[in-house]
Amino acid sequence: MTRLARWFQRTLIFLIAAATFWFIVTQVFDRFEQRVPVFAALLITYALAAYVILPLIVRASVVLLRRNRIPRVTRSADGLPADPVNLVLIGSLKQLQSAFSAADWNTADPLTLRSAAKMIVCFVLNRSYATAPFSALYLFARKQDIGFQEDMEDSPRKRHHIRFWAADADPESGIGDLSYWTWRRNIDPSRSHIWVGAGTTDIGFGLKHMTWQVSHRVDRHADFERDYIVAALGDAGRILDGRYIEADAPVGTRFITDGRIFHARLAP
Repeated sequence: MTRLARWFQRTLIFLIAAATFWFIVTQVFDRFEQRVPVFAALLITYALAAYVILPLIVRASVVLLRRNRIPRVTRSADGLPADPVNLVLIGSLKQLQSAFSAADWNTADPLTLRSAAKMIVCFVLNRSYATAPFSALYLFARKQDIGFQEDMEDSPRKRHHIRFWAADADPESGIGDLSYWTWRRNIDPSRSHIWVGAGTTDIGFGLKHMTWQVSHRVDRHADFERDYIVAALGDAGRILDGRYIEADAPVGTRFITDGRIFHARLAP
């Protein structure tokens, strides 16, 4: 990136941040402050800013500033950096599902009110839930297409898990197109895709640093999980032409990683 392009990008980020702050203060807080007590207005403003406005702004910024490259780190719903990207697998959805099934991993249930309620009960009672749903993380400004997991100690609090996004879900739309980052695609289960994955290990539960939301606590050493998944798929005979791609460590994430990405084809 040239110095001029970097200057332009930083200026654009500053303008977006300033406009967002102005909108939250003058258009959200001021309007509620006129109708409810100040404390209630602050709570409502915080909820709207943290869970609606800021996540939308962050995703829109990604569309504007990084739509021509594969991100190195996923984002949580509040727009903050989350799990690092550490695997890329080439093959169809059927091959991907078959590979993890052969490694004795389970496909995560879709996140619905019913599965979320079951997850909470199992989480509190420490009762096994082998197909527990995942919270949504975002790559290419959209949530994961599929996820897999393996329980540890028969507890939903601890698990090996990985989320995948199909980087080329629509052959007519490239990574440099605006529609690529804004439309959710249907995955053709028979066609080969580039599956970009982010694997980490859940080791308990705790509170998020920024929002204090109850969530899984994740092992910061992401390379251990990457190599564990590679070994599991390799032992099952489901990967071909495997190699590690050297890359810089992802910026803005709390994880400890060498930044390498494992790349392989899925066996038929």
